[in-house]
Amino acid sequence: MIIDISKIQALLVNSHLDGWLFTDFHGRDPITNSFLQLTDRHCTRRLFYYIPASGSPVKLLSAIEPLLLDHLPGTKILYRGRAGLDQALGRLLTPGMQLACQYSPGGNVPTASTLDAGLAEYLGSFGPTLVSSADLLQHFGAVLTDRQIRSHQQAGVIIHRILDQTFSWIRSHLDQGDRIDEWMLLKEMEQLIARERIHMDSPPFFGIDEHACDPGYEPKEHGSKLIQEGSRLIIDIAGRLPEEDAIYYDVSWCMNIGSTVDPEYQRLFDIVAHARSQAVAFIRQQLEADIPVHGCEVDALIRSIFQKEHLDPYIMHRTGHNIGHTCHGVGANLDDYETHDDRCLLPGTLFSVEPGLYTDRYGVRLEYDVHITPDKKVRIYGPIQQELLIV
Repeated sequence: MIIDISKIQALLVNSHLDGWLFTDFHGRDPITNSFLQLTDRHCTRRLFYYIPASGSPVKLLSAIEPLLLDHLPGTKILYRGRAGLDQALGRLLTPGMQLACQYSPGGNVPTASTLDAGLAEYLGSFGPTLVSSADLLQHFGAVLTDRQIRSHQQAGVIIHRILDQTFSWIRSHLDQGDRIDEWMLLKEMEQLIARERIHMDSPPFFGIDEHACDPGYEPKEHGSKLIQEGSRLIIDIAGRLPEEDAIYYDVSWCMNIGSTVDPEYQRLFDIVAHARSQAVAFIRQQLEADIPVHGCEVDALIRSIFQKEHLDPYIMHRTGHNIGHTCHGVGANLDDYETHDDRCLLPGTLFSVEPGLYTDRYGVRLEYDVHITPDKKVRIYGPIQQELLIV
C-alpha cells in the first residue's frame, strides 16, 4: 500500500483536524505497523509519523534508528534522548491543535484504541486535543471496491447453496426415519463446505431448540440434541472466496423442522424480523436526508424496540458488525450494548444487521449484510428471510 497523503490531508481538512499522528514502540501498535507498512525490524525507541492537514509529513525518529521510516515521504527529524524528544514534539505539537491519533475516549471503540494511556498523557502535555482517528481509519480499511463487493456476492451464492443442501439433507433423513443430531449435521455441513471454493475462519454455528439460546454454542459429538419434527434450528454461517482482499458473506437463518410451529417461537421471530427491517429503514432514512448515521444509534433503536416488548433482558449481543476480508472487519459496528461505537456508517462499507433474542427456551437471530454504496444507497445481496423457514 502506498500512503495517499493528499487523500489523508483532504480528510483531515474535511474533519477540521490539524493533523494525524502515528507512533510505535517495539511493534506494539498494529494500526501504525499496518498503516505505515513497517518492517519486521521493530523500533527499540519511539518513532512518530505526523501527517499535517497541509504541508509535508514529519518523520520523528531516534538518532540511533534513523532509517525505519525511509520508505515514507516527509521531512526527517532525529532526536537524542528524552530531552531531545521533548523539544521535537514541543515544536510539532502546539496548544489547541486538534490531533487525530489511535485513541478512543473511554475505550469505546477498541478497534481504534491502540495508543497507551501513558503516551496519551505525554502527548496531551504539549497542549493538543487528542481526537479519535476511528472514522479516518475506516476510509483505509473498511471502504470496499466494486471488485470486493462482487466477491462478497459470489461468496453469498455459495453460502446459500450450502444452506439449501443442508435443509434437503435434514428433510431427506427425517423422511427416511433416520436418527440425526447436531453433530451429524455439523459433519455433513463440513463435507458440503469442503466441496466448495470457500474459506471460513470458523465452522458454522448452530443449535437445536434450547441450544439455540446460546449464541456461542458449538455441537459436540456427545451431548448433541436430536433433530426431529418440531425442532427449532438456528444456523449462522460465514465465508469468503479464498482470494486476497475477498470479502466475507455472513448470514443467520431460523428454521422449524416440520409445519407445526410453537406460537412463542413464531412471535419472537416476528419481533426480531420487524426490528431488523426497522434498523435498515432508519439507516436508509438518515442517508437519504444526508444525516450522518452512527453505529450506536442503530443498536439503540433495536434495543428500544425490544424494550417496548419487555424483551430487553434477552439481548446478549450488539446488533451488527463491520465486514471485510475478515468476518469482523475494522469499520463501524452497530453497537451501543457491548461498546459505544460512535463511528459513522460510511459509504462504501459493509456490515451485518443481526438482532437476536435468547430466552431460556428460544433463540432467534436474523442476519443479513448491508452495503452502503458510494452514492449512499442501501443494498442487500442475496436472499432475505422474511418468514420462518419450514424444513
